[in-house]
Amino acid sequence: MAADSTTTTASPYTCAASTKARFRGKNILLTGASSGLGRSFALQLADCGAATLLLSARKQAELDQVAQDCQKIASGELHIKVILADLADPESVTQLARQAVQACPAGIDVLINNGGVSSRSNFLETSLEVDQRVMQINFLAGAALAKAVVPGMISSGQGMIVWISSVQGLMGIPQRTSYAASKFAVQGYCEALRPELASSGVTVHVASPGYIRTNLSRSAVTGDGKTYGKLDATTAAGADPDDVAVTVLDSVTKGKMDFTVASSFSATLAIYLRILCPALLRLLLVQRFDKAQAKEEKQKDD
Repeated sequence: MAADSTTTTASPYTCAASTKARFRGKNILLTGASSGLGRSFALQLADCGAATLLLSARKQAELDQVAQDCQKIASGELHIKVILADLADPESVTQLARQAVQACPAGIDVLINNGGVSSRSNFLETSLEVDQRVMQINFLAGAALAKAVVPGMISSGQGMIVWISSVQGLMGIPQRTSYAASKFAVQGYCEALRPELASSGVTVHVASPGYIRTNLSRSAVTGDGKTYGKLDATTAAGADPDDVAVTVLDSVTKGKMDFTVASSFSATLAIYLRILCPALLRLLLVQRFDKAQAKEEKQKDD
């Protein structure tokens, strides 16, 4: 898929009236907001009538464009603050948390941990530094932001954490060890956190999407830390990010806590097999890996 458009176009997808009411007037911190699913979240939240959007990512120009697009379609008075941050850098995450809290003296109502990175490499070809980097971006950065904003949510008696995980946080596939580990961490963390916050009025939601038409595969890291730089066929054929954003926000409004989005039949089947027939799933994953290795060897020979 080509890079995300920098022009505002009408989306065929729109949130339900109940969702718009749920997010109207809210102060929201969104990571990974410059493109892909993050951009779609930002636009939908602007349309919902959010009071404040704190948009964070690494790229200034792209974030500024998303902010402009949000202002064009905002259904009410909308305050937007762009905060540059690198989720791979713990100090940058600390600064993001500090700026976000300062920007919303009344408190942040919703934290959407959307920023993330994928990986593409065999286990034996993956450096420990890559494992650590993926874990930092996909899990530790989100945990740090939650620790910073949840006290304010508890004080106000309400709040929401929405964490974008992956179907690969429910079942791991070969050549994604770093990515699967980080997403499994998200699942376990939120499962343990949810009952701790239940009585405080703060809800914890985990959305696990399948393939989405974004640049996630292009920006994935390989075993030596380089950028993968390729658009996978499965990603190219994935769901529309606008549709996924609407589905996530509508599902959260309906009270869903842990749910899949845009999950293919094969992914859904694999998730069930992991519980009902793990031996069969292991066999299928071995076959998947062997097929991938054979393809790589053939490409080398050619």
